[in-house]
Amino acid sequence: MSEMEGTDWEWVQQVQNGKTDAFETLIQRHQKRIFNLLYRWLGDIDEAADAAQEVFLSAYRAIQEFRGDALFSTWLYRIAINQAISRRKRLAVDQARRATFCPVDPETEGSDPLADLPHPGPSPAEAAEQNETSLHVQQSLNSLKEEEALIILLHDFQDLPYEEIAHILKLPVGTVKSRLHRARLALKAKLARYYDVGARAEKG
Repeated sequence: MSEMEGTDWEWVQQVQNGKTDAFETLIQRHQKRIFNLLYRWLGDIDEAADAAQEVFLSAYRAIQEFRGDALFSTWLYRIAINQAISRRKRLAVDQARRATFCPVDPETEGSDPLADLPHPGPSPAEAAEQNETSLHVQQSLNSLKEEEALIILLHDFQDLPYEEIAHILKLPVGTVKSRLHRARLALKAKLARYYDVGARAEKG
């Protein structure tokens, strides 16, 4: 059976039956989406990569506990969210400690955490604008409440249906929809401080 064949549950059962190499297929199927979630949550490529490794390691260690009552992706997202939340809290503590002992370099202050991503095609000016926009989105997401940020990431960035988000967050579907609406309004308000100022400046 090639990695494009079979359901996740069938591959999970192979791992549970001792065919440990089958777990590689599950990684290949889900690593991009899990990494993207972690990257958007943490805003750092290296931290997201480390966190993704921890997510799949945790999933592998707990694979015998998975019974197929939910989608494997739902189970994996729950592990990823727990890892993301705990890692960002640790990062916040580490940053606070560094800020206490290390003065900020004015040349690096406000640097774009997304700047290391390749930007094929656009001119330097366009790339700079994209970086600035990405930074504003990242900062605004980081300033939202945890649940608000998670719902936006899962629905608007991961394209997950309401039903799966409801299973991941253990909420009714109606609650997910209403909280997504509220979260979008909160994100829009956060972003307005960047773009309304620019609009007023242009009019002036």
